[in-house]
Parts: sequence; structure tokens; C-alpha cells
Amino acid sequence: MRAARALVRLYPQPFRDRWGEELAGEAERGGLRGTPQLAWAIAAAWLHPAIWPADSTLERRRRVAALAVVVTAAGWLAAHAVLELTGAVPRALAHSWILTACDATTFLGFLLAIPTPRLRRRSFVHLARVAVRRIAGPAALGAGVVVVVNRDAAFDVVMRWVVVAGWWLALVLVAGQVVRTVADVDLAVVAVPGPRRLRLGLWVVAAGLAGSGLTILMPALAGNGDRLAGAIGGVTVLALASAVNGTVRDLGEVRTS
Repeated sequence: MRAARALVRLYPQPFRDRWGEELAGEAERGGLRGTPQLAWAIAAAWLHPAIWPADSTLERRRRVAALAVVVTAAGWLAAHAVLELTGAVPRALAHSWILTACDATTFLGFLLAIPTPRLRRRSFVHLARVAVRRIAGPAALGAGVVVVVNRDAAFDVVMRWVVVAGWWLALVLVAGQVVRTVADVDLAVVAVPGPRRLRLGLWVVAAGLAGSGLTILMPALAGNGDRLAGAIGGVTVLALASAVNGTVRDLGEVRTS
């Protein structure tokens, strides 16, 4: 079936390189009834980069670092979309020290998990060029939105939505380019975190996201604010925290296997 082979292309590239024909054969034998199970298997594969086929443990750790960036970005964006675009969380709680502490914890874990530039001039020059090439466009879009908002002009409803959409698009594009950079940057110019630092970073990210998810979810459970948005947002952020914990277990299994 063409549809099955098209779905198989959604597997991570290392899976397709190693088991492409076997995966396609299984998908075709499963037929239409096997599509939900195939989609679940593909999603699970993306959430476990530590067990992807790899030529070295260094490459595995780089993939886990990329997942840490993805989860941090997705969790932060999901949480702040709920806080800023809905009434799911009371204003006093949305701007409280609790969520600020959760954001700071998540960001600390992010810093621990991402690769760091090697202490060479060439490394910093290369990364600066990559940053300018990939992030300049989204950053310019975000800066343009800030300039428009600070003009003190009266916006109609359509313009307000255009401004909001532009701001969130800029955030999503920046996050995507950061993920892309971590996933494919030359290992000659960055140092991938060691297993202990990587696990610590993932745990800290998971703790920060769990705190944010619970803080968003609790008002919904108490029947306050926009309960549907709060429930969806809180569960989404908690699911991302759970995915990070699963990756920590994968690292331990790969190391001891």
C-alpha cells in the first residue's frame, strides 16, 4: 500500500536506513487496520532517540540533547500559549513566582543538556554564522512585532490577531531553528554533554515542566477559568515531562547493555 510506505517515511532516518524494507513490509501486511498502531510506533520512535541505531554513543547523546531542546521548546510554548491566550489560569497565578521558578528550572535543565561550543575561535565563528543564517529571519519577525506593538496605535480585531500570530510564529521558528542546529551541528565545533550531565539536565527539564503542567492543570481541576484549555495544556506539558523521564531510562539501558 502506498499509504503504508508513506507513513514509514515518517520514521527517524536511522530507523529507515537500518530497517526500511522490514518496516515497509510490516506496514503493508498490517493494512488499514494497522495504521493506528503504526502511527503510535512512529511517535514512540521519535521519543526515544537514545535507542536509535547509531555508530557511536556520542551520536546517541547528541540526539538526546536534541530531544531535550524539542521538549523544552514545546513545553514552554504550550504552557505560555495557555497562560497568555486563554483564561485557564488566574492572572495572579499566571504571573506568580511559582511559574517563574518552573520556567527557570526548565531553562537550567536545557542549558545542562545542550552541547557547548569548544573553546576554539573557529567553533565560535562557525556557530555565530549558523545562528545568524538560521535565526536572523525569525528574530527580525519578532522584533518587527515588538516595534509595531510599541507604536501605541489602536488596533482593530484583525490587526491584533495578526500581531499575536506573528509573535508566536517567530517564537516557533526560533525554537525550530535551535532544534535543527543542535541536531546537525558539526561535532568538531561542539562538545556533547557526558552521560551524567545529560541525565541531570533531562531530570531538571522534567521537574520544571512537571511543575508548570501541574500549576496549569490545578485550576482546571478546581473548576476555575477555562477548564478545557487548562486541562489540555496541563496534560500536554505533563506528557512532555514524562517523555523526558522515559529518555533518561533509555540512556541507562543503553549504557548498561
